[in-house]
Amino acid sequence: MRIWATAVLLAFLLPVVAVTTAAATHADQDDHLNRGMGTITFTQGATISGPTVLSDHTTIVKLHETLSFTGNMTGTALIIERDVMHTVTDDGKTMTFTTFHGHGNFTGTLGNDQVTLHIKYEGVKNGTFARGNFVVSGDTSQNSDIHGEGHFRGTLTGGVEGGGNSSVGYKMHWTVSTHTEHTEARDDDRETDTD
Repeated sequence: MRIWATAVLLAFLLPVVAVTTAAATHADQDDHLNRGMGTITFTQGATISGPTVLSDHTTIVKLHETLSFTGNMTGTALIIERDVMHTVTDDGKTMTFTTFHGHGNFTGTLGNDQVTLHIKYEGVKNGTFARGNFVVSGDTSQNSDIHGEGHFRGTLTGGVEGGGNSSVGYKMHWTVSTHTEHTEARDDDRETDTD
């Protein structure tokens, strides 16, 4: 009877140990991510196209934007952004907000490394707040193993919707892959007897 009790106990304990070990391994890997935070300042530049009024409730504009980063990611991104301005009426009250997305190139530092990165982002803003997400990836062969993502959120510190400068805080994490292909040295000399 003790053998059966021991077998049943082991049958329940082995999965618990396996899951605990897997969770501990995963936590160790997460600790290797680089984490950072700082501020993004959005500066609207020249209008590329628009405004194009699609309906009484929607207007689209495409423009140049400069994103200035401070903190763990420091530098400037030159962006092309598309804004879709929405006007909705709810219970007789008119509300306006803008959904936006952009892409461009970032030049500066990430952590302590000089980088050139592609950046893409999307978000929503109104006259008082902005929030959204962004991803960065290496642009050159020296930076091709850099991948990161983050989110920004905050009360706009300046400017108004549709123009001006405004700043929000960001948090992000990124990885730099250290994987390299090392081929093993092999001796391909083959002795052949011709005798």
